[in-house]
Amino acid sequence: MASKVVLHIGVQKSGTTFLQHMVHANHQALVEAGVHYPIPRDWSRGKRTVPNHEWSTYGLLGTEYPWVSEKRAARESTSWKDLLAQANTCPGTVLLSAEALSVIRTPAVRRLLTCLDTDDVEVVITTRSLDRALPSLWQQHIRNGHSISFNDYLKNLAHHREKNLEDDPSAHIWRAFTLNKLVQRWSRSGATKVSVVTTPGNPPDLLWERFTQAIGTPALAQVPLAKEAHTGLTAPETLILASLNATLHSSRREADRIRQTITERFQTRDHRGGKVAIPPEWRLRLTEWMHEDLAALQQTPARVIGDINDLHPSTTQTRPPTPEETAQAGAEAALALAHLTPHQSPLRRTARRLRRLLP
Repeated sequence: MASKVVLHIGVQKSGTTFLQHMVHANHQALVEAGVHYPIPRDWSRGKRTVPNHEWSTYGLLGTEYPWVSEKRAARESTSWKDLLAQANTCPGTVLLSAEALSVIRTPAVRRLLTCLDTDDVEVVITTRSLDRALPSLWQQHIRNGHSISFNDYLKNLAHHREKNLEDDPSAHIWRAFTLNKLVQRWSRSGATKVSVVTTPGNPPDLLWERFTQAIGTPALAQVPLAKEAHTGLTAPETLILASLNATLHSSRREADRIRQTITERFQTRDHRGGKVAIPPEWRLRLTEWMHEDLAALQQTPARVIGDINDLHPSTTQTRPPTPEETAQAGAEAALALAHLTPHQSPLRRTARRLRRLLP
């Protein structure tokens, strides 16, 4: 039985996938250091880029996650039991990583800690500043098929932030991104230690170094870096994809295929435009949210690994995309569709709609 479990619970957009790639690539080195990273049985399904334990936790916590149905939870119950059996047979420390665990409420936290059946559970939270995280979250929302503007997306988040985080399922983003309450939820539920690892952005090796310190393997800080897992979209590319989503009426599978093709085409461009940034009219409000949260965080028992200033708002101003940059991104998207399967009429219609959206 494991003498200790380390739970890496994200949060989203904090380098979680990069760290999971690093852990997977250095699996044997971790074992030699006394840390075991169980490979879940569901990894064999081949629908993810790196093994992690999120799907397995669906089998225990089910509809505690707002996006998980009872049917999906039942399907993952075996995966959870298998993961627990693996963890129980590992000597030393077991490392589990699932960023979705950052959104679960107190009863679910307690249930999970009880099921792990060890007196020593450490929690590691990786996080980045809110003004860097929210643009990435909106971009991911668009990549998942939505068309909401960034301004309206932020309005919705502001509304959800006023809700009771423990009672309202729709407040799940703020259960993760209100750091002080996230720390308190896990520490008060029985975690023996909670560490907050700040994400500097670049260089990635600094994040890995901080993470190895948090999980108790500082000697692994110098291992070769895995290829970075995610390449995001730029601001003009995200605007084009949002416009496409608003006009796309294909099946879910076909729509996902179209978005994937366009995204891959975007990433081959040399000049892609600037990053998605917080709109000027929202900067003051976000700054207030961040300062409030960080002041409260420093009153919690969390151990901060890294520079707390990484979590403060950036002073760098990012210009909005120009009409020319948006037009260029739109042209690339149309070319991607044209080259996909030109004989398929739904794709041809989508390409025509997209061209009509160009300035």
